[in-house]
Amino acid sequence: MILHKECPLCNSTSLLGFAIDTKRRGPHISRVQCSSCKLVFANPMADAAELNSYYNYYYEKDHYMAMDYKKIILDQYEYFKTIKPEDIGKETRHLKMLKSKSKFLDVGCGLGLGLAQANQLNCELYATEFDEGALEFVKNHFKIQTFKGDLWGANYPDNFFDFVHISHVIEHVLDPRAYVQEMSRILKPGGFLAIGTPDISSYLYRMHRWINLLQLKVPDVIDGLEHTFIFPKSGLRSLCIQEDLEVVDHYTYSLGEKISNLRHYKMPLSKKLNRLIQNAFHINQWIVCQKKPSI
Repeated sequence: MILHKECPLCNSTSLLGFAIDTKRRGPHISRVQCSSCKLVFANPMADAAELNSYYNYYYEKDHYMAMDYKKIILDQYEYFKTIKPEDIGKETRHLKMLKSKSKFLDVGCGLGLGLAQANQLNCELYATEFDEGALEFVKNHFKIQTFKGDLWGANYPDNFFDFVHISHVIEHVLDPRAYVQEMSRILKPGGFLAIGTPDISSYLYRMHRWINLLQLKVPDVIDGLEHTFIFPKSGLRSLCIQEDLEVVDHYTYSLGEKISNLRHYKMPLSKKLNRLIQNAFHINQWIVCQKKPSI
């Protein structure tokens, strides 16, 4: 475990207790918030070896099996095949800047939703992922070059990719600033970086916290216990700007859960209701940045 005495992003030593959860299973149980930049992060934090063990065959874990998540993804694959290439950007806002035949990297690709959309644009596909099962899954569906492990282990050349996509991964890593720096390094000048992650400044997260405090309860962790860093919208934007990236789009969105899917999930009614409530709020964010062209 890693114990942080200061904020990993702004180095402030003003850290306040934020939430704790000892009931659910996960690599972290408690979170603090930096009173300076408002970043929320796990503290103490699981180290690299603990996280690597947790994420291997991640999509075989109970909550994904209860959702029959792989079937949901395969249904999405089929849906994307019906979309004309020129309409991909209209369907998926954060891919609006993705051009046909681009070199496309999906960092922590999971089961490959981003890859499925880039594939419709005949992009040259690359992916990194810790989960061996996820890599096997995407390799069965796409012509793709994959790397098992962390982003730096792939050692991609400077200025190599036209578009780097990282969906709900940056909240799991141990050093988000270093990730942004590495993704910027491997982007071509003028290329685009799209980062999707939860938004801790969401009204739902704030309401949940205040309801607990008014009841004189210590707030529990409302999102995934595997998350190491949870960014407020302003904090993620600030990080990208500090790393000399130009923000071209930044927006929030809801969980997008389909009621028809909820009915078939093999999970307690309370969990289904929680997902339904989350669906009514914008709890996630996408930020799209451009690497500044060389002068």
